[in-house]
Amino acid sequence: MSTGRSSEMIREFVANNRKLFEESNEKFIYAIGLALCFLAHAAYLIMFIILKVKEMLYFNIFSVAFYLALVILIMTLRKGKDILICAASTEIIVHAAMATYLMGWAPDFGILLIVLIPILFLMMKGKLLVPYIYSALAMGTFIWLRVRNIHHAVLKYDFGDNGIINALYILNALIGVLALVYTLTVYMLNRVDMEYRLTAQSEEFKKAASIDPLTQLFNRRAMNEKIREIRRNSATPRSRYVIGIGDIDNFKKINDTYGHDTGDKVLVYVANLFISMIPEGGYAARWGGEEFLFVLPESQIVDGLDFTDQMHKSLRAHTFEIDDCLFGVTMTFGVSEGIPTDKIDTVITHADKRLYKGKNNGKNHTEYTD
Repeated sequence: MSTGRSSEMIREFVANNRKLFEESNEKFIYAIGLALCFLAHAAYLIMFIILKVKEMLYFNIFSVAFYLALVILIMTLRKGKDILICAASTEIIVHAAMATYLMGWAPDFGILLIVLIPILFLMMKGKLLVPYIYSALAMGTFIWLRVRNIHHAVLKYDFGDNGIINALYILNALIGVLALVYTLTVYMLNRVDMEYRLTAQSEEFKKAASIDPLTQLFNRRAMNEKIREIRRNSATPRSRYVIGIGDIDNFKKINDTYGHDTGDKVLVYVANLFISMIPEGGYAARWGGEEFLFVLPESQIVDGLDFTDQMHKSLRAHTFEIDDCLFGVTMTFGVSEGIPTDKIDTVITHADKRLYKGKNNGKNHTEYTD
């Protein structure tokens, strides 16, 4: 049925998906990034073995082991992810600086310093200063290496073979592209995360604006909008709809005798009857206090009477037990019929007058005539 419970189900669905993103997907996002770093350094290790660049060879043996350990840690730790990202960022900066210092600018290890910056801001969005500090460090290192190259610093490993330089350049370019693709993927996942947040927030606002917090039925404002919607969507100008107002009999006595907590339990029970029994397409609302209003589109008075008869039977068959005291609850209904050209207030007023006619005629039944 279409009541406030549908809004609650949507909100729970969004919350569950949000929890899944936080607890599971986030770990995989970090792990995939670190696994890419592991593979990149494994490729570097092979390259430096071939080129016999000892310093970078030893450094990449450490790096491969380092990133393997980080992948394992990121999947097992619940906290401390930011520290691991800082450690990985430090390794990338040192690796790029050391390779450029030893081998020069031509292989373009410096590209990794630039690519690192957007990744820092995406992966460490919860930290305010850390991404700026690491970005300044990466950019400062990049500028220093560039200035050093302009002044033709002496290189320990100067490869005259352009084929070797081009191979290193292509490797660094590929790693840079992978890093950018990864960055864009993280960005898109963050957008999905934000959409979940906004959807959840929107549902909360809708719930606060349209749902009665105790009964989870529509409130008066939302119900008026639903009735207007039913009138607008009527199949023909002569289509009929039914509005009924029900009031719990002697509700003040229940509150005075058993307390307001018991009164609330009675209200919730009655609301759950509306939720479970109202025909498909119908709507129910807490109209105020112990009053409830329902509307049945494309229906006639007889349909409203069938529904209220079911409500009467269910209420008469139920017994409340409070502190060894047993009591029952009944309701009185007033039902009226409308067409799209009728004023909503007029149809509701007719139902309300019939309700009070029922109250004056012994309660515990449905009035449907004037």
